[in-house]
Amino acid sequence: MKKPLALLLSLLMLFSLTACGGGGNNQPASDGNQSTEAPSGDKQTGGTTVPELKGPGNVTLKRLGYNAAFDPNNDINADVLKQSTGYDVEYFMLPSENADEKLLMDISGGANYDSINISINQWRTLVSQGALQPLDDALEAYGQDVLAGNSENVWNALRGDDGHIYGVPYMYPHSHEIAAFMVARMDLLKAAGINEVPTTIDEFYDCLVTLKQHYGDEYVILAGPYLPNSEANENWVIPKTIACAFGIYNDWMVDENGKVYYMTEAPKFAEMVEFLTKLYNEGLIDPDWAINTESTLKEKFTSGKAIITCGNRALADFCSAALIENLNLSWDDLAYISALKGADGTCTYQSTEAIGWISCVPRSSENLADVVNWWNLRVKDQLFITIGEEGVHFNYDEDGEIEPINPIFAEERGNSYWYLDVTDQKAYEFQWPSRVRKSEGQWHSFSAVTMDADQSIFVPNTFAFMPAKENYAKYNTAIFNDLQDYITQVMSGTRTINDLDTFMSDWTNAGGESVRGDLQGWYDEFYK
Repeated sequence: MKKPLALLLSLLMLFSLTACGGGGNNQPASDGNQSTEAPSGDKQTGGTTVPELKGPGNVTLKRLGYNAAFDPNNDINADVLKQSTGYDVEYFMLPSENADEKLLMDISGGANYDSINISINQWRTLVSQGALQPLDDALEAYGQDVLAGNSENVWNALRGDDGHIYGVPYMYPHSHEIAAFMVARMDLLKAAGINEVPTTIDEFYDCLVTLKQHYGDEYVILAGPYLPNSEANENWVIPKTIACAFGIYNDWMVDENGKVYYMTEAPKFAEMVEFLTKLYNEGLIDPDWAINTESTLKEKFTSGKAIITCGNRALADFCSAALIENLNLSWDDLAYISALKGADGTCTYQSTEAIGWISCVPRSSENLADVVNWWNLRVKDQLFITIGEEGVHFNYDEDGEIEPINPIFAEERGNSYWYLDVTDQKAYEFQWPSRVRKSEGQWHSFSAVTMDADQSIFVPNTFAFMPAKENYAKYNTAIFNDLQDYITQVMSGTRTINDLDTFMSDWTNAGGESVRGDLQGWYDEFYK
């Protein structure tokens, strides 16, 4: 990890020593009460007293979420939640850049948040530092619908080493999605004589070469990487559409003998990095690859500077419509490059069955009971909050599927995804496809990439339900960031693949083997 984040982790470790215990059996420092009625005193559950509920109208909750391109306090969905639950809530966002650093700084500084919605890696870090309140008793008292909404495996994945639950899940709603792909200007491909979207790594390379020969330096041939946090955590410096052709689908994988290994130990890791380096040296990918941000990438594509851009449904939603308007294109002028096959037919893409986001309560919050009550009320009213009112925002089609009524669905429920903290997963799996139809950009890409995907390419998400582990939480984000830096350095020529032994030595010293131990131990226990 970069030095500033390492420093913040150290600060957070110090914070955990001075916080209210280590995240185990201590009672939350809260005086809340659970019920939408008037406060009625503390509740007893399992012989333990849980905080009194203050109730809607008697407290203003503060909720932190990931970055998005709208103001959550002035969005209609904030009013929808108030209408449904009765709670007043102030919403805050992490920045689009350096979100991990900002989160750790806020939490270590005792920022006044009641509920935070974060990635699983961010959550694991906070659990390992004792920065979160255990939720078991409050969920038993005030969150029965929340508890009923997910399986035992999911809840076990949200426990700390002490056995307590420290978060509630938003499960990724589609288990087999190609969540990272590339958007291509098919009009420019056809003008260069390319009439078919590449499906293999060799066809992809030939496509880039042909575009370079035809257009020279007029365009960026392939812009990337696309790095913002996403539901499926697909923010890799290596496009997953390329990695899958080399048999690489996660940072940690398991071989046929049940042995856990790191991406760098994959048989074709060096071959993959050498392929990316060749693209860079031949001017086939963006020379700004190492410094591109989400904003610069979007600008390059929507302004017509790039022919092919790494992205996902969020980028397709934002950029496709803008590109069509800016350059007077049609939807037929856009195509999508999905998971590519290797020269030997290899194509492995990890299943998106996983916990997408986790909501939790910091130690500094005094409103634990009301946060859990707020979550529970939302699960009870999930259809209205997430999809809307039948006959206004949606109808049921002849097959019983939810069909959104646009434009009002997009206008009044388009941003409801950002406010989701927990769902009744079975119900949401049925409701969610209608959300992809909220915009032509999302549906155009999803139907082309995921609905037509070869299901045989998907491999299980082996560690989807692994609970928080100390070494994994402490070291994995840092070693993965170091790996991304190393790959970028090799691509740009400041390091070479021959430095891999040195990198792995540094990786071991940075905690890589300790993380492997956590993963192997859990795998052996869970699967054998």
